[in-house]
Amino acid sequence: TIISVNYQKSPEHPFPKPSDDCYETLKWVVDHADQLGVDPTKIGVGGDSAGANLAAAVALKARDEKLVELRFQMLIYPCLDTDFQTDSYLKYAEGFGLTTKAMQWFWENYLQDKTPEHNPYARPIKAKGHQNLAPAIIVAAEYDPLTSDSYKYAEQLKDSGVSVVLKEYPGMIHGFFTLIGVTQKANDAIDYCSAKIVELTL
Repeated sequence: TIISVNYQKSPEHPFPKPSDDCYETLKWVVDHADQLGVDPTKIGVGGDSAGANLAAAVALKARDEKLVELRFQMLIYPCLDTDFQTDSYLKYAEGFGLTTKAMQWFWENYLQDKTPEHNPYARPIKAKGHQNLAPAIIVAAEYDPLTSDSYKYAEQLKDSGVSVVLKEYPGMIHGFFTLIGVTQKANDAIDYCSAKIVELTL
C-alpha cells in the first residue's frame, strides 16, 4: 500500500507546514491502519529530493514522539542541510541539471529565515542524535549537488547504530530515479529499493 501526501508547498506554505502535513498523514495512517488494510508494524516513509527531507524529518519526529516504530526510511537523493560548501555542492554546482544556486533558492523559499538553524525537522542532519531511527535506504546520484548530504547522513546514522544501506548510481544526475524508459539505472534503482523494503518488512 502506497500513500502519497499532497503536502502544502512553499513559498505560500513554508516550513513547518509541509513537514507537519506529512507527519499528520503518518498519524492518520497509524490511527486508521485497520480501515486501510495496513499492518501498523510494517509502515515506512520515503521520498525523493525535498520529499526525502520530509521523510527523514517525519522519521525523526515519529521517534521523538514515540508515534510508531517505522520499519524503514527510504531517502532518494535527499536534501538534508543548508551547507552549500560540501564537496558535491561545489563540484557539481552547475552543468548537471540541478544547480547549487537553485538549491539555495529552494531552501530560502522553504525556510524564509524563520527557522532556527538547528531545527532537526527542517535540517535532519542537525539533529542532536540519530539513535533509534528507522533503518535507512539511501540512493545517491554521482553528478548531483546533494550527494554529500547522502553520505554525511548515512555516516551519522551508522555512528548512531542505525542500519543503513547507501547505493550511489554512477553517471546519474539528480532526478534519475523517475526516468524509467530513459535509463535502465532508474529501473535498477527502483528494483533495488523495492527489494530492500521487502527485506525490512518481512
